[in-house]
Formats: sequence, C-alpha cells, structure tokens
Amino acid sequence: MNDKYRGYLKLTRFNEYVYFVLITTLLGVATAGGPAGWRMLLVLVANWLTVGFAFMINDVEDAPDDALNPEKVQRNPVSAGLLTPTQARVISFIVAFLALACFALLGWKVFVYGAISLFLGLVYSYHGIRLKKIAILDLASHCWLLAGLQFLTGYYAFARLGTPRMIFPLAFVLCVSLYGELFNELRDLEGDRKAGLRHTAIMLGEKWAHLLMLVILGIGVLCGVITFFFLELFPLWVIILMALLAFIQVLPILLKFRGGQTSMEIQTPMQKPLEKAAALALLVHFLMPVLLSLFQR
Repeated sequence: MNDKYRGYLKLTRFNEYVYFVLITTLLGVATAGGPAGWRMLLVLVANWLTVGFAFMINDVEDAPDDALNPEKVQRNPVSAGLLTPTQARVISFIVAFLALACFALLGWKVFVYGAISLFLGLVYSYHGIRLKKIAILDLASHCWLLAGLQFLTGYYAFARLGTPRMIFPLAFVLCVSLYGELFNELRDLEGDRKAGLRHTAIMLGEKWAHLLMLVILGIGVLCGVITFFFLELFPLWVIILMALLAFIQVLPILLKFRGGQTSMEIQTPMQKPLEKAAALALLVHFLMPVLLSLFQR
C-alpha cells in the first residue's frame, strides 16, 4: 500500500468510533422496533461515514498544531506528510456527501438529523468556529455529534414519531458521550492549560469538572438500567451476553493493574473493551433472527 492510500485509511481513524456508533445507532433502531435489514445497514453506514467525516476534518484542521507536537505529528496523516491538506479535505467532503446520500434514502427526518450531524462535525473543528474549544458548547456539540444524532437517525429510520419510550435510551447515550468528553478533558488538563485552551474542564476547574463527570455518569447509569432492564428493548439473553463479553474483555486488563494507579489510569484501558462488548451483543441481537431463518430453510 503506497503512502497516499495508507494516509487515506489512517485519516478515517475508523477503529476509534466503530463500536460506539454501533451502540448508539442500534439502540435507536431497537427503540423504534426496527428489524435487521437494508435500512438498518444503511443508517449504520451513514453514521459511520458521518462520524468518520468529523474525525477526518478534525485532522485537517488540527494538522498545523499537530505538526508541532511530537506525540501527534505521526498520528495525523496530514502533519505526517502522507496527505496534503487539499487531498485530505477533498476526501473528507466526499465522505460527507456519501453520508448525505445514504441519509436521503431513509426519509426526510433522517436526512435532516444527518445533515445537522455533518454540520456539527464541521464546526466542531473548523478554525473559524471550533466548538470543541468553547466551554459548554464543547460538551453539547460532542454529545449530539457523537451519540445523540446517531440515535435519532437510527430511530427515525424506522419510526415516524417520537415517543416517551425514547427518552431514557437517548439520555443514556448522551450521558455516556458527555462522560467520555469530560474524561478526555480532565486527562489532558495540564497540557491544554499550557496550550491556552478554554474548554469546560478548564473553566470549571479540576474539582468541579470531576464532580460534574461523576454526576453525569450516575445519571447515565440510571438511564442505562431503565433502558436495558425496564423498557424491554432486548431479551434477557442479550444483557447476559453483553455482561459475559464485557467480563471476557476486561478481565485481562484487571489482572494487569498495579497498586497506586489513578482512577484515570484504571478507566482508560477499559473503555474500548466495554464498548466492544456492548456493540457485539447488540449486533448479535439483530443478526440472530436472520441467521436462524437461514438455518431453517
């Protein structure tokens, strides 16, 4: 693979969001009572492309800063010299156009929410605006861009109207995303202060930002319990499978823990395995009827 194509692949950063987009989208589909099929696949692809666009345009906009950071210069394919800014920007907007085309096939509501998501993906990083560096707006744009709008496109791909049934699953994914953003801001707090950033964690201070993160986590856990145990979106075996996969994924990490590690150091390696476990369990839930029907033929 030549450097240009390797740069395009690296620009997508697909491994950073593939599982979380599965969770947010499939929760929306499940809340609407949608089955596995072409509509589910199309909204998944559209949401992957949309979040991919957000990550790609972020690297384009951050390339000048990343070129000065020894820890980031090689991660970003633009600052690493694998792609020119023009090449990266063109492929980013091609991805955005493909996402819009997918959304358009799923109805006008899905198209509107998808277009809003793409717009947020642009202004979240665009140097003229950069919502990710504005306190409060960084949290609001992050949770809708990387969670809420995927849930809504998944939901409205199958449902015409909103119902109270969607409140707790939507609140759950929003809280998880908010928690993740605050966690990242607290993790990078010292470096961001030196860089002169003014995001929410810096504005609140470490103590209050950490408290806010824990409050959001508590609300998210409550909404998650209601979603998975009281709304009957999934049969019990899906929840058991999710717990089993999470245990299998997390156990090797727990065995490697050493004494004296901070809560941040403990939580960081556990996030992706837990995402993967939840995503795979939800995917099995939707694919199981399809697989069973094939075996019964």
